[in-house]
Amino acid sequence: MNNSGKSPHILNASSSLLGFSFVVLTGINSIGVADKTNIDEIAGIAIAIFTFSCIFSFLSIREDRERKSKFYESVADYIFLGGLLLLFVLSALVELKIIY
Repeated sequence: MNNSGKSPHILNASSSLLGFSFVVLTGINSIGVADKTNIDEIAGIAIAIFTFSCIFSFLSIREDRERKSKFYESVADYIFLGGLLLLFVLSALVELKIIY
């Protein structure tokens, strides 16, 4: 088992942001504004992205072969970066009142 590298950190951070995305989605749906905004759709996309990041990071940790482990780690890293950028854009759009 490969426990070196970035994979444990990616798994920890992406699972935390996955939970955050679920909280955002649940909050938007519970206050009843999901019909009026696109925030819930973007949060749903973030949930999918961070789920895939968690999966690939976990596969990287579990993989015995170094080359395949590094490949999974790299995929998880880029997917995680995409999720971070998506949450950043969502936050900026909400803050600038472009979407409500």
